[in-house]
Amino acid sequence: MSQTAGSRTNILLESGTNELEVITLYLQWLDPASSASTQTSYGINAAKVRELVAMPSKLTEVPDSHPSVRGVFMLRDRTILLIDLCHWFGYQPDLSPEAKAKWVVVVTEINGKLFSFISHGVDKVHRISWNQIMPPPEVVANDSSLTGMCLVNDRIIQMIDFEKICADIDPSMAMDYVTHAVKDKAEAGQEDKFVVIADDSAMIRDQITQTLTRAGYKVKAFPDGQSAWDFLELTMGSGEVDSRILGIISDIEMPRMDGHHLCMKIKQQPAFAKVPVMLFSSLINDTARHKGEKVGADDQITKPELGTLVERLQGCLRKLGAAA
Repeated sequence: MSQTAGSRTNILLESGTNELEVITLYLQWLDPASSASTQTSYGINAAKVRELVAMPSKLTEVPDSHPSVRGVFMLRDRTILLIDLCHWFGYQPDLSPEAKAKWVVVVTEINGKLFSFISHGVDKVHRISWNQIMPPPEVVANDSSLTGMCLVNDRIIQMIDFEKICADIDPSMAMDYVTHAVKDKAEAGQEDKFVVIADDSAMIRDQITQTLTRAGYKVKAFPDGQSAWDFLELTMGSGEVDSRILGIISDIEMPRMDGHHLCMKIKQQPAFAKVPVMLFSSLINDTARHKGEKVGADDQITKPELGTLVERLQGCLRKLGAAA
């Protein structure tokens, strides 16, 4: 069984609609108290999915790998890491022949790298709005492997933070502002203006904030696109855009309002004509880049490129200044 992302119908959405396609999958595990077989539903943004394949018949072990890594397998001359989601969440999987016959491997592309995950079955594709996805409870938000939850057809679907899982397993995927020397600095007249950040990850907000602060910028950080837009509307209403806002850096995947929709709304306002919008995400592939271009993003950067953030921001500012 193999199904490429491009072969699924109705999977690519128009840019800036604040909607996404969620592929629902489930894990089937044994309740430790009763040994009863239980299912839990999870979701992944279809834009991250390259294809769905059958469980590989042959796996090669990876020495000294993370306990949730089951090995690597070959897929069209590519070596792909296989991660056991059930182990990651601490469940005992249902290993009955009937259950194992439904297992499906989800092949993803995150920050330009391929990773695969064992699911115990794939259900439906749901088209939903980002404003239907709520952040996880604050008590678990910082350490959780979930980015949000939504209610679809009276069923709670938990959105998995695949980016966090990959970064924990593959250190090269992690963003760390400490490892990046800040060579570029805020230019004269920029120190009193704010760079607005929108990202639902508290860790990434902090890393971007630290990077920009070390370069001499002030920062206003928000947990989603809606919160950032509410702040931007206030500056627009007070006529303070030119005097307060230097640039906007936004994630793409966020509860309530995604980065594409936020960018579109900003670019529709003449008051923000000289304010660059940069999309900073793990989801910068060919499809996402095309969507970003359609909504008017001034630049699009993958998260491992944190070290180039200040340089790219200055490039956008110079380009918009020359065009003014």
